[in-house]
Amino acid sequence: MDNRDDIFQVTDEATKGKGKFPWGVIIVVAVISAMLGGVIAAYIVPKNYDSAMAAQDVTIPADNVSGLISAVSEKVSPAVVSVNNMVPVNSNFRIQYQAQGSGSGFIFNKDGYIVTNNHVVQGAQRIEVGLQNGSKVVAKLVGTDSKTDLAVLKIDGTNLPVATLGDSDKIKVGQLAIAIGNPLGEQYSGTVTAGIVSGLNRTLNTGDTNLKLIQTDAAINPGNSGGPLVNTKGEVIGITSVKLVSTGGDDLNEMFGMGSSSTPVEGMGFAIPVDTARPIVEELIKNGYVERPMMGVGIQQIGEDDAKTYNLPVGLYVAQVQQGSPAETAGIQVGDVITAIEKVKVTTTDEMQQQIYKHKVGETISVTVVRDGRNVDVDVKLKSSMGS
Repeated sequence: MDNRDDIFQVTDEATKGKGKFPWGVIIVVAVISAMLGGVIAAYIVPKNYDSAMAAQDVTIPADNVSGLISAVSEKVSPAVVSVNNMVPVNSNFRIQYQAQGSGSGFIFNKDGYIVTNNHVVQGAQRIEVGLQNGSKVVAKLVGTDSKTDLAVLKIDGTNLPVATLGDSDKIKVGQLAIAIGNPLGEQYSGTVTAGIVSGLNRTLNTGDTNLKLIQTDAAINPGNSGGPLVNTKGEVIGITSVKLVSTGGDDLNEMFGMGSSSTPVEGMGFAIPVDTARPIVEELIKNGYVERPMMGVGIQQIGEDDAKTYNLPVGLYVAQVQQGSPAETAGIQVGDVITAIEKVKVTTTDEMQQQIYKHKVGETISVTVVRDGRNVDVDVKLKSSMGS
């Protein structure tokens, strides 16, 4: 069993339609840029980059939008960094490093902690961070979480600029949103784009899980990944992560939404809410990983049509119980249909995971199953997925 997931079997419906995407299909693309090129000589890492200017508090003008955006940019931009995903190459019998991808990030802690996206640093053998003052430093990878597409890095230094974290739970649709990052790499570092909060709690599948994201029409492009989305106070409300794009074939430009297509998509960028990211980041700093609770069952979703066909209740059919898992210990059996957790109705894998993730490892939850036509409440003591 994949130790990252409690759910390790899904319905046949989830696997239908695999194959080549048809013309005009809308897809979710992680906006990491493939920065291909020749061999890049090893960077000379400055021993002292204390000259990096700290982001200063500024007076945010309320009388004009352009002045407000400019003031927010002045406040936040010094804390925004480029993040280069490096791999070694041999050149003249010396190991040098070449960028295989590039993204953005921002310093959120005076100790030099940086948040970015997991997909920006995935597979990196060396991570180099570019500061606003032109310095480049090697960063330590503190930890990653593929489920939320978050990663934390650390650099050494003093007087580092810091971006202030805001409260994403308080934002409203229509409010101004400003994205700062490095679209297409360091050549366009510090790019500022502005728009509005177009939507909240947008559920998108990023490969590992479904995330509830902030939607914005601020321009997001490859290389923006991991950069901050900020409000009019200059506070980070989200971490730029994905965008919807059009695809008219295999052309890379169209795959990233920069080409023409029969189904054009404009202004649909997404960011991880900072209130979602905060506890993940804190746990990554503490442990280097995120510990999640699990039951240890493989399930299949039973919709209304299947329920009528097989004379089963709508819910989650237990197709497999992992040996030695909390579910097995509690007595959950193959053939049970899970209908509720802690008296909250669950009909999808996402709903089940959401209810489980509200609890900590070691806590006991009540799971309602239908067995032989009867409701049975089973107490399950949750276990860490890291040990499965």
